[in-house]
Amino acid sequence: MHYFEVVARKQSIRVAAEALHIAPSAISRAVHQLEGEVGVALFDRTARGLHLTVAGETVLAYMRRWKRETEQLADDVRSLAGVRLETIRIASVEVATYELIPQAIATVRQRVPGLGVALLVGDTQAVLESMLNGAADIGLLINTPKKVPVPSLWTMSDPVGLIVPRDHRLASRKFVDFVDCLAEPLILPGEPLTARWAIRSALEAASPYRTAATSNRIVAIKALLRAGLGITFLTRLDVAPEVRAGEVRFVPLRDQAIEHPYVSIVAPKGVRRTPTTDLIIETLRKAMPSGEFRA
Repeated sequence: MHYFEVVARKQSIRVAAEALHIAPSAISRAVHQLEGEVGVALFDRTARGLHLTVAGETVLAYMRRWKRETEQLADDVRSLAGVRLETIRIASVEVATYELIPQAIATVRQRVPGLGVALLVGDTQAVLESMLNGAADIGLLINTPKKVPVPSLWTMSDPVGLIVPRDHRLASRKFVDFVDCLAEPLILPGEPLTARWAIRSALEAASPYRTAATSNRIVAIKALLRAGLGITFLTRLDVAPEVRAGEVRFVPLRDQAIEHPYVSIVAPKGVRRTPTTDLIIETLRKAMPSGEFRA
């Protein structure tokens, strides 16, 4: 069943085999065996890959429901020993895992000592897929697409700003214009980072500037900043731990060309949430900076 789920997700026996580190022939045999047991084809096999049939989608939905109910059964049985146990599945973009989610979990664990968390980190599309296929109970994502079948429970702005060492000449400014930064060597966030998307119009309109480095990972950008290669642009949540520790300064950008992103809490539609799930959602909501909510 696990092989079937991975093939359904990857839409390819070869890719599934690479992910599971086993021979494609073993995956293929397992899928054919399952199809023989249920008596119908679970995949449409085309030149573009494998796609679930209606029967395959039904089997996958039942299988995921069974996994979730099995996990809940195990928690309920262990709870008979006197400790309330529950595992909450959270799918999130990386930026929310630096402080927001860990601190919320720690807060809730004070009230629910048996709380367990399965944290899946990916981009916004991966989070949405986890919501739609029932693989997560809570999602945190950036810039929710307008037409998605998952409700947004809470949304806040996560503005992009200039990030500089605390002793930099611009560190004491209350805000800066993008043009104020162009005399400095720049460490530019690369695709697919949210900060790159936010500053792309300002970059296109900017006069010549000097790029000292680029990276598609936030941790690498921070390391390049600490090494003194230049200044950079990231969101407030990207650098919240470093700002709190006094290592860097976040200086707001006030240009209208900057398309500041927003972070949303989402949950699967039509699914009854447990009290612990609601408690985590409420704790996350309270942890988001006040006065910057979009919804």
